[in-house]
Amino acid sequence: MNKRKKNSVARKFIFSCTLTLVVLLGMMLIGGGVYSGIQSLVRPPVIPAYVEIRPHSHIAGPDGYSRENIGIIFPREEDVTIMERKPYFYTFLFFGIDNSNNTDVIMVGALDTVEKEAYLVSVPRDTRIKTERRLKKPVSSYAVGRANGGGHEGGIAELTSDVKSLFGFEPDYYVRIDYRAFERAVDSVGGVRVNVAFHMRYDDPIDNLHINIPAGAQILNGKQAIQFARYRMGNPGYQTITDYQRVANQQQIVRAMFNELMTPATIARIPELIGIYRDHVYTDMSHSEMLWFGGQLTHLRETTLSTYTIPTLGTSGSPSWFELPDRDGILELVNRTISPFVDEITAEMVSIAE
Repeated sequence: MNKRKKNSVARKFIFSCTLTLVVLLGMMLIGGGVYSGIQSLVRPPVIPAYVEIRPHSHIAGPDGYSRENIGIIFPREEDVTIMERKPYFYTFLFFGIDNSNNTDVIMVGALDTVEKEAYLVSVPRDTRIKTERRLKKPVSSYAVGRANGGGHEGGIAELTSDVKSLFGFEPDYYVRIDYRAFERAVDSVGGVRVNVAFHMRYDDPIDNLHINIPAGAQILNGKQAIQFARYRMGNPGYQTITDYQRVANQQQIVRAMFNELMTPATIARIPELIGIYRDHVYTDMSHSEMLWFGGQLTHLRETTLSTYTIPTLGTSGSPSWFELPDRDGILELVNRTISPFVDEITAEMVSIAE
């Protein structure tokens, strides 16, 4: 993989994470903000107070998905750890796929409705994972599980297994996002208000990408918002920015979108927003559960949503270009943020590639 292609993959990952966050949390906020009058009729989801943690097992062999290999059917009693759950603490697997079912974005979120905090931890698509698959990256997880006999549920099981190997637990819910939803959602709310620090001008005929956004405070439509979030390189004579600056631009888009979704005018846009949800968001959350989670999100302050990326030890370089996971760093981050357990997740409960 050449440097330009590698940087393109990294940019695509950061960009996809931002779009997924906007769309998914936006849809939850619609449920909580618009239908607040029926919140008293919606009860919190029931999650068992204790859960069995079994040693991680790799459910896909060299030739793909094998349904009978999910989990460990008869674990020894001494290999099972009983963990107590934090009350009213919920976890979510967010992921987005491309046209080939590759997993372009993987995030695990947590909503602590007692402490009124929310967390989002991103997993780079090129993270090295312990698996018997030939391609040892989570970018292939869903595609392998889906294509080799498991269908959609097989894809979910394979991806969940890989997430568990890194984090030590299986998220309570999954959400699959179609990125077309972002552009439609921005247009449905009449655009987003942002402050563009400088004239953004960039043309890439290979990707059919043409950005021309003048400097200043303005309202961007869906297409322009995507361009603003993607901007990194500039044409000769125009400014080039770092990935950190681009992340700051994307965070500005997130805040702007949340602000628009929480205005009274959102009520008039309910039919279109519901259509976007129906066409582009796939989840095992029920409508009542999403309404309840939406109501909880409306109680959060902007500063209580914290975002992270798993720590890594750097890249393996050519030819695989793995992002090498930092086990100790991951355990510290997970236990501080998204772990649903009262006691800490230990090194014995994860299976992280060295």
